[in-house]
Parts: sequence; C-alpha cells; structure tokens
Amino acid sequence: MEVANMVLDYLKVILTWPVLSNSVALVFILLFREDLKALILRIAKIKLPGGTEIDTPQSTRLPAEDNKPPPQASAQTMQAVSGIPSDLSTQQRAEVEALLRSHVANSYLWEYRYLNHFLARSTQVILDWLIGLPNSTSYELYDSYFLPLIPSANERQAIITALQAHHLIHQDSSGLISVSPKGKEYQQWRGELPPLTNRS
Repeated sequence: MEVANMVLDYLKVILTWPVLSNSVALVFILLFREDLKALILRIAKIKLPGGTEIDTPQSTRLPAEDNKPPPQASAQTMQAVSGIPSDLSTQQRAEVEALLRSHVANSYLWEYRYLNHFLARSTQVILDWLIGLPNSTSYELYDSYFLPLIPSANERQAIITALQAHHLIHQDSSGLISVSPKGKEYQQWRGELPPLTNRS
C-alpha cells in the first residue's frame, strides 16, 4: 500500500503543468533544433526592452555562394539583347522588347529586396557614405574613418567584401573604392539611411 501511495505521489508531481510543459518544450527543441538554429541565424536585429538593439554583423551574413559571380543583367545587356526574330513587325518587336524590359526590371526589384534583407544596416550606411563622397576613396581612408564606429577590422573588411560581391562597389588594384552604377541605383531605390553612431 505504501508503494502504491508513493507511486501516486510521484505521478502527481510528474503530471503537473510545469513539468509537462518543460518536457514538451525540451522535446520540441530536440526535434526541431536544426530549424530553430537556422531561424535564429536569419534574425538580423533584435530590439530588447529599454531601447537596446542587437544587430547582426555583416561578417556573419556572408554565405559561401557570394564567391560565385551573380548573373549580369545590366542596361548594356538589355541593349545587346539578340535572338529576337527579325521577321517580326515593328509593333511585335516593340512588344517583345517591352516584355524583356519588364522581366529585367522585375529581376532587379527582387534582387534589391534581397539586398535589403541580406545587407546589414551598417553595410548599407557605408554604401550611402561612399555615394556621398565626391570622388573615389582609398580603403585606408574608409578603414580609419569607420574604426571608431566599427572596431573590428574583420567586420570592416566583410562590409567591403559584401558590397563587392553584389557589384555595388569596385575596388581597383591600387585600393581605390568607387561606387558602381548599380550601387547608386540600389541606393536611390532604397532611400538614404541615417548615419551610424558610435557603438561604445
């Protein structure tokens, strides 16, 4: 009889809502740990109570696919579009060209939406800063200017790498950084962001 009462007491403790809810949460975390890890890695910014913000640095957002050059679909490509049959009437040819232009514009729209998601805020602000300069600038000037705002040298390099990977800037062999027409077009589409403030 005492053993039965002891078993019942244990069951009463085990079947209480705190123990059951913690067990369900633990099983859920174990079953979906990879999905939860991917979700957490995709979070770009977290706002905590009291106004504190945690921002994901650009260096953690550089996927391995960025080593591959993206497909080119510039205005020069549109001008050099070939393959439109020559036996089309002028009106049909204009319709085909309009359709091609709309598809290219649509692809740019999705690419710019992707950049809004992928590029960290600091990277986008640095693109705005580069666009605001009258001439090309050296990597050393960029590096020293943003040293107080972005203390990590790896992070500053990751920002330039991300901008180059998406052809928003060019860096020549002497280290001069200039903004590409695509970078200016993306910034114009997105709008200007407020400047960075000191993180310390």
